[in-house]
Amino acid sequence: MNGKRTERAERTRAALLTAGRRLFCERPVDAVAIDDIVQAAEVSKGSFYNHFPDRDALVREVTAEIRSEVEHAVSRANAGVEDPAHRMARAVCVYLRYAVDDPERAGVLVRIHSGHTSTSTPLNRGLVDDVARGLAQGRFKLATMESGVLFVLGVAQLALIRITQEPTMTLAVSLAQQMCALLLRGLGVPGTEPEVIAAQAADEIVRQGARHAQPASH
Repeated sequence: MNGKRTERAERTRAALLTAGRRLFCERPVDAVAIDDIVQAAEVSKGSFYNHFPDRDALVREVTAEIRSEVEHAVSRANAGVEDPAHRMARAVCVYLRYAVDDPERAGVLVRIHSGHTSTSTPLNRGLVDDVARGLAQGRFKLATMESGVLFVLGVAQLALIRITQEPTMTLAVSLAQQMCALLLRGLGVPGTEPEVIAAQAADEIVRQGARHAQPASH
């Protein structure tokens, strides 16, 4: 009996998370009521409160799950990659590939991720480390680390928004090449290197989905 109760509770929780993802992708969080969530999940309002104390708790769980997926994907893509410029381009490409593969989850990031701009936010730890490493190695030329972090977040967010509007591989590859080259030039990477790095990252991460491909030496 306890096993059946547990299985039923897990199904209910999963239904609430699925409904939350769909609704948070479609409209702003403040426009989604608990009544909307339980109706979409086809469960009772009491069942909602058995799992979450309020709507914000559901938002946190939905976004934590998505962010964890993306962070793990970035870690896999950058495993063994040391150069900050390659790491930056590959990370952005992971986001764009994610938007092609799962527009709904990417849509949730578009609506909720935009407020996380602080360099002290745990979600931005990897980005902050890569910008700091790029500055220390002379790969990036920026006035401040914070300006670099905000620049990367802005470019990545706008590219993500565009792909969620039209989640096609053709657009994703083209946009990845253009935006990553623009990003690296803005970070101070010289010459034609931004275009070369961007094209390689777009091909390996977006087109092929080759998570462990190594960058060419520069």
